Amino acid sequence: MGGREESARRLSGCVTSLLTGQPFFGSLALRLALRPDPTRETLASDGRELRYSPGWVARTDADRIRTAVARVVLACALKHHTRRGGRDPERWQRASQCVTHAELRRARFVLPAGAEAWENLSVEDAYERLGEESGGENASGEARGGAGEAGDGGASEPSGSSGSGDEGTTGGEASEASDGGASEPSGPPGSGDEGKPGGDASGSGDGSGDPGGPSDPSGSGEAGASGRDGPAGEGDSPAPPSHDPAGTGEVMDAAARGAGEEEDGASCADTPFDAAAEEQAWDEAMHQAVRLAKAEGRRPGRLEETLRNAHRSRLDWRTLLRQYLVSAARSDYRWSVPNRRFLDAGLYLPSMHCEGIDTLAVLIDTSGSLESGTLATFWAEVRAVAEELRPHTLVVVQVDTRVQDTAVYHAGDLPEALVARGRGGTDFRPGFEWLAREGITPECCLYLTDMECDRYPETPPPYPVLWCSWGREPSARRPAPWGERLDIAT
Repeated sequence: MGGREESARRLSGCVTSLLTGQPFFGSLALRLALRPDPTRETLASDGRELRYSPGWVARTDADRIRTAVARVVLACALKHHTRRGGRDPERWQRASQCVTHAELRRARFVLPAGAEAWENLSVEDAYERLGEESGGENASGEARGGAGEAGDGGASEPSGSSGSGDEGTTGGEASEASDGGASEPSGPPGSGDEGKPGGDASGSGDGSGDPGGPSDPSGSGEAGASGRDGPAGEGDSPAPPSHDPAGTGEVMDAAARGAGEEEDGASCADTPFDAAAEEQAWDEAMHQAVRLAKAEGRRPGRLEETLRNAHRSRLDWRTLLRQYLVSAARSDYRWSVPNRRFLDAGLYLPSMHCEGIDTLAVLIDTSGSLESGTLATFWAEVRAVAEELRPHTLVVVQVDTRVQDTAVYHAGDLPEALVARGRGGTDFRPGFEWLAREGITPECCLYLTDMECDRYPETPPPYPVLWCSWGREPSARRPAPWGERLDIAT
């Protein structure tokens, strides 16, 4: 078992280095339990576990391991593990890699030579295009999953670029760096990880250097053409055939998870797979990871916009509001309570700790255009989320061209309904000015408005703002100069 333990230490070391260098990807990886699985060519995730080939981890340099970890957690954040439906699994795998490689390249991860990276395509669009290139039946003749109609972004012609163009730059801050062409990494760059916690993730294991390209994702010919390490060992569960054309990690279908135990120890053998719950859990994890990365000064750049737009069109505004508030809860890594997903492997990694929301501000535009039904629907949803998150203080400010009413509530004493005060014009400045005068700095601020105003504070406030926009068609609503916008259907 010494070889497996060493591989587990190397992999956990890579996860730890992602936490410090690429906190967005590292925090997502902490959600996954490590599981040795020699039936995998490299490593894979079904949204719950990070299954890895011990032999591949042992002989692969740390940069490539980090790239594979980042790719599979990004694929899960984009719901590639829930959206395949009846599509061909091998072509779906390649489409997932083409889509995620472009984001990884911008984040300065090292990609294998020849790895395809297609810009601005959803995984469904990439799947269709691969079918057209091969001359085979396209995806329209196959069963589509219920969640497969939404994409990761707008469709466009793929750039056809490949490779990373950023040799030796893993673990750094994500950026809008040049997307250079394909090139071979300049050699094993893992030596930069010396002294990081979590075991030795720096070397190449057996000195084999950077693994080969897509035709040899294992990095060595010793394990055979498939790159697998032989039959699954003790403790491994049956799994579908491994397919990793680029050698950057697989995404496995979440619906195909075998019987096992949930995190609380309850059996899930007879529990039907809930795709909606799975996707919501990953949406919440993704929003939380974005906020953690921002807090550490590692803003995930264009990736943040890609993730924000993924599936937005098919999610109800109530779900999006809940996700936003969950992500606004203060969270951080905590070493005093270890991450129990990794304890079975003898590894001590931090757990995520959520302290909740201290202060939530709700500004309400009570100009003449506000409909009482809109206010009632919005307030009911705010109350429901507040019951779940239990903010210590909820500040409600009603404002048209001036502050008309203010109230401070605590968890559990929110009124059933609000009566609108005002009915004048609209000015976005007085509400923020009142919060500043009162010395109130909320964890986040919700502003219910029809966006029919262009009078904003000269500088954005020092806290996140979500404009809850209602009224006309979303395309006709005015954009805000800062903050995020959530379109509420009326």
